Amino acid sequence: MKQAYLTIDDSPTKHTNDFVDWLAARDIPAVFFCIGSSYTDLGIPCEGMEQRPAPILKAISHGYIIGNHTYTHPRFSDLSLAEMKEQVLKTEKIIETLYRQAGKSRSHKLFRFRDLDRGCGTWVVDFNKTGPHTETIQELFLKGVNLKAVTPTAADFEKKEAFQDFLRAEGFSADVYKDITFDWYKDTELAEAVDSLCTYSTSDWMINPDFKEYAKDWPYQSVEALKQKIADDSWLASEESSNIILAHDHNHLFTHTTALLEDMLHQGIHFREFK
Repeated sequence: MKQAYLTIDDSPTKHTNDFVDWLAARDIPAVFFCIGSSYTDLGIPCEGMEQRPAPILKAISHGYIIGNHTYTHPRFSDLSLAEMKEQVLKTEKIIETLYRQAGKSRSHKLFRFRDLDRGCGTWVVDFNKTGPHTETIQELFLKGVNLKAVTPTAADFEKKEAFQDFLRAEGFSADVYKDITFDWYKDTELAEAVDSLCTYSTSDWMINPDFKEYAKDWPYQSVEALKQKIADDSWLASEESSNIILAHDHNHLFTHTTALLEDMLHQGIHFREFK
């Protein structure tokens, strides 16, 4: 059986309630990685949990996991270590408050970086240490990250490791993702990450109507192209390993993202519980 964990970035939006209802109707577990407060994405004003708490309370009440996706959605390669920590801690206060208001206990502490920028830009992992898996990992990550591919400095790598230590000390973990057995995952830094990474990106953000003026430079231009991406991905088709799927909750993306998830269901992918 093909199995995967569903993770959704950039909540809350005006469609988060719809997303919760859509998932619940299909009995699909998910993590909503949520942003703490208002921010701007490619010039578009967006709201966070401080401005839009109601759909997150609904998600919690339905048993969905709320993950930390920073306070104002910055790229962490642009921040100091102190600023990185502040982004997490301010968001944690909001998440803890919402769990208390919902009357639910928080079972997992999960964190995901914006654009998987773990402090070293497009170097999601240290490509000097990925050996024969470098091409596979770069194919997965570099196409889905809207960053310039620059080589990090030694100080950047030190900052990244220091932040992993910080996340670990704060009780974050990625151990909810079981049975990821791809060699390029389990034999590299990916398996050691405290933050939540992925093994498959839907790239749904590339067809967000709000980003249309930028989309001419992106490799996927339609839902059909992204469905073909699903069909062509040999890792996603594997029955030997679970996958971690990355999708998005954007204000004008709901019908597109759910169409992709529906396609995955038709392809026989079962979405796993988080334990």
